[in-house]
Amino acid sequence: MDKKMKHTLTSNEKTSVAANQKSMLARELKIYGIKSVLLYVLLILVTPASAESSIEGYWKSIDEQTSKASGYWKIEVKDNRLLGYLVNYPDMNPDNTCIVCTGKLKEFYEKPIKGTAWINLKKNKDGVWKDGYIIDSGEGKKYKAQLWVEDGNLMMRGYIGFFYRTQTWLRTDQATAEQATFGD
Repeated sequence: MDKKMKHTLTSNEKTSVAANQKSMLARELKIYGIKSVLLYVLLILVTPASAESSIEGYWKSIDEQTSKASGYWKIEVKDNRLLGYLVNYPDMNPDNTCIVCTGKLKEFYEKPIKGTAWINLKKNKDGVWKDGYIIDSGEGKKYKAQLWVEDGNLMMRGYIGFFYRTQTWLRTDQATAEQATFGD
């Protein structure tokens, strides 16, 4: 016959078990506290990186043929629309207006180059802004466009029919955008 042994804990054993349980609980709380602090630090470190990937801000457009800056833009979101304003460009004169914006672009005729929204897009589900346009105020041409952030850069794609051209724009700051000069 199997006899089951029953053991009653002595008061010393009960005290030892209770002390072990308290010690384990203290270690678990300490580990939980360390994890909480690490999570908090991680959130602090990640937040600026995710803010950097925002599409809003100042951007330098680069001509992919010359690799030189072709303009500085301010991109902002208003009423679920992405709007892009030229801040600075080669041979900028504050009095410049779009005199070549005629025909289908007559609503932009004689609009100031600086301060007019030359980009106007809606956001798609996948983070790509499209369903709108970009206007080349120097040529008086309107293109379908898409903008998105990729690897910290702004990708700007303009379409003519099924053909497109994509530029990589670099993030900059307001002071640089407003004070930049364009040399040869």
